[in-house]
Amino acid sequence: MRIGVYASMLASERGHEHNVSGHIQVPAQTVRLLHEAGHEVHLITNEFGPQHTFPARMPGGMRTHFVIDARVRPEKLRGAQSTDGVRPLALLKQAAQIRHVVRSNRIEVLHVFGFVRTVQLGGALRVLRLGVPVVATILSGDVARHGGRPGRWLLRRLDALLSATEYAAQQYERLGARVTRVRHGIVRDLRRESGAADAGERCRVLFWRDANEMNGGDLCLAAFEALAPRFPDVSFDLAIRPAWNEVAGIDDLARRHPNVHVHRFPYEAGMSLARVMNESLLVILPFRRLSIDPQFAIAESLAAGVPVITTTVQSNPELVEPGVSGDVIPPGEAQPLIDAMAALLADRPRLLAMGRTAAERFAQRWNWSGYVASLEGVYRSTIDARR
Repeated sequence: MRIGVYASMLASERGHEHNVSGHIQVPAQTVRLLHEAGHEVHLITNEFGPQHTFPARMPGGMRTHFVIDARVRPEKLRGAQSTDGVRPLALLKQAAQIRHVVRSNRIEVLHVFGFVRTVQLGGALRVLRLGVPVVATILSGDVARHGGRPGRWLLRRLDALLSATEYAAQQYERLGARVTRVRHGIVRDLRRESGAADAGERCRVLFWRDANEMNGGDLCLAAFEALAPRFPDVSFDLAIRPAWNEVAGIDDLARRHPNVHVHRFPYEAGMSLARVMNESLLVILPFRRLSIDPQFAIAESLAAGVPVITTTVQSNPELVEPGVSGDVIPPGEAQPLIDAMAALLADRPRLLAMGRTAAERFAQRWNWSGYVASLEGVYRSTIDARR
């Protein structure tokens, strides 16, 4: 089967090739698996400049086609405030270029990956007589930018809309779209990256994300402030990336408490996320809102055998089972986070057992084993329907 896979921005800044988000990992892994299954895969993505490059896990030898980027983006993709603009003339040119790639390469089905506006672009391509079915994987359940009635109409033009989570599927079904659930796994294996099943004694509590309010950075600081004196034998660690909206007080917290440590990416010599993850008893990720469903920071932590405390936001309860693989608390409140952390840290043997269970349960529910077969079934059904 000749399959086109379009993802708008698969580039990362040079030096960040190993530190990529789920919205890059999922389409990149899809391209790899479809290619390995014997399909002729054409990767379509937006142009990028010399300061950017493909991620390290990008499969080689793919037929790659570049189209114009219609988004208004900051110069630095990492650590800069995102912009919200689209250039209308560039968008028309982008659609025309994608259609040319599809037609000139006799592609049989186009699979679009992205957030709501990228998925709506797939619907627009279908309206513009692309000539082949358009399948879209929606990567987030955030429907705030669905564009009202015209946006809903474009979503319904798709031949198939796929979602990995129940939460995202339900959000788009409320907009009138028909959604098929297709779960996937993760790409980054932090256990394997560490070079051992366990890099050392598990003695850490870890927060790892941009330390902003959306990710609960302020709640993390409040919890570490309260618990670092109560658990002096535990290292409370923040492994954080550059962010334009980082919460204040992180370095001051580390100066006040000898067992609070801050690691900023790119990390110092000898430090790696894999190492601190595999020395962690517990990961805390008190999100107020998710940028992607499912959240890969939670998924990768569970897969590494570390229980996670997160919030009831969006698809998080589909990943973390309270009392089994961690705990789920209300968003935006420090005290429930502090109480949940204290309860788990007070019972270390139970916490270690939960970590083992977390890895087992995650591997059973979230993996790539039936992923390609599910996609092939969707592709064939949409092709047959058009015929």
